[in-house]
Amino acid sequence: MTEEIMNLLALQGKDQQQADLQSQVNRLEAQKAQVKRTLQDERAVVDQLRQNLMELEHTSRLKNLEVDDLDAQIRSYQKRLDEGIISFKEMEALRTKIAYQKERISEMEDEALALMDDIETTKSQLEAAEARLAEREKELDASCQTINAQIAQMQEEIAARQKERAEVAAKVRAHLLSRYEKLHTEYDDPVVAITNGTCSGCKLKVSGNTAGRARSSMEIITCENCSRILYVH
Repeated sequence: MTEEIMNLLALQGKDQQQADLQSQVNRLEAQKAQVKRTLQDERAVVDQLRQNLMELEHTSRLKNLEVDDLDAQIRSYQKRLDEGIISFKEMEALRTKIAYQKERISEMEDEALALMDDIETTKSQLEAAEARLAEREKELDASCQTINAQIAQMQEEIAARQKERAEVAAKVRAHLLSRYEKLHTEYDDPVVAITNGTCSGCKLKVSGNTAGRARSSMEIITCENCSRILYVH
């Protein structure tokens, strides 16, 4: 095996190390994104409870205003009955209105009580959800910090591997390095061995002439099928 092939294999090893480290960084970034989505989802649950509570309280206020308005109408009708000089037909109409309004007030008071129960229940749910969220925020923030620390460590390692790679690449002739770089855009393993007459990259047989030239180590030989750079152990 020539020194050039050894340098190319060393370069390929550095690239594989970097790829592995980058894959780890990508996985960690995906984990961090999932943690953030989880936190957003849990915050959304609490926000929805707050919104529900606001809507219930608003409905309750409107209901109370409507009851007050009906009560004022009843007092007005009753005053006309007590003090006004009106016909029997008008009296009956007012009494009917008063009876209807009182019945409606009774219904609305029941609705208001049900609303108050819903408000109290939602308040309790919100308090419990806020307490859970506070704990979860601590846990998830801690997870993010741990992941960030791991990513930073990985990035330091990637930077170190890049420096080492540059040192190895400097030992490779420019035209050969260019060929390697081009192949590396297509394959993770641009440099492969011939095993039992087969390119271990594409798994196809190479010609006897190609195998013999690679074995002689006199020149850089490539696979006639996939163009990878070949060598013989």
